[in-house]
Amino acid sequence: MKIKINIGLFVGLMLLAPVAASAQNLVPPEVVQLENLQEDGDMRVVYMGNSTNHYFLYCNMKAAGCIKPEENKNYLLFNSNTRWKMPGAKDFITLATVQDWTIKYNQGENIGLVPQDAKGDLGIFILDATGDGGYERDVVMADGPIVYGTADRQNAWKHFFMQMIKAVVEQQGKEALGVKLAKRCEPGQAFCTASLDANLVGIAGIQEPRKVLVVVATDIHDQSKQLERMVCTYPAKGTVICRDWNTGKLISAKHAQQ
Repeated sequence: MKIKINIGLFVGLMLLAPVAASAQNLVPPEVVQLENLQEDGDMRVVYMGNSTNHYFLYCNMKAAGCIKPEENKNYLLFNSNTRWKMPGAKDFITLATVQDWTIKYNQGENIGLVPQDAKGDLGIFILDATGDGGYERDVVMADGPIVYGTADRQNAWKHFFMQMIKAVVEQQGKEALGVKLAKRCEPGQAFCTASLDANLVGIAGIQEPRKVLVVVATDIHDQSKQLERMVCTYPAKGTVICRDWNTGKLISAKHAQQ
């Protein structure tokens, strides 16, 4: 059964606990805010970060501690090294403390989230530390506005492609859209390609515009038959991440000039 642990009760109990170590052993948590959130089935994926670091976290929504962080709210991020005291508390709070009140995931690096204002619930997540901010993982379900390989694939693709068309028109004009959608068929190849590129907000949890390139390959004899849909994102300077849209699987991750 999923149980929510209110931070007010948690801190109240901590006030009654004995002091376990001196202030010299304090290792402060990082203060982060929600940057992006996605949900797919029982999985909740959150991007937490600040001006320096960004974290890709996920949890099972049926498990205790799989909270839904609030926007514009500060959270204290606890890892295995963190040792901190909430205001007025006598004892230290560590990741193990948060796990005791929620759950402990046996696979992956656990991360605790504690509301800085002591109002709300304790959160426990798994950190995906592969790549920069998690965007070089082998398979992803979503990346900000891009949702990969969903069950309702036809409607999801239509929504995403129309989003790209709208962004191209707004950022580059209608004439640019016509040029980009023109099919390119190379001699000797059994397919043709068309591509769109525009800036979208929320890629890798970054709340600033980042370039997104979409390439669609179609059968040279039947243009309505799409053979492949590839999405490339530019989450950081000099980094290009390309994925198969149908599956979210990584095709390539390389450094290139944006």
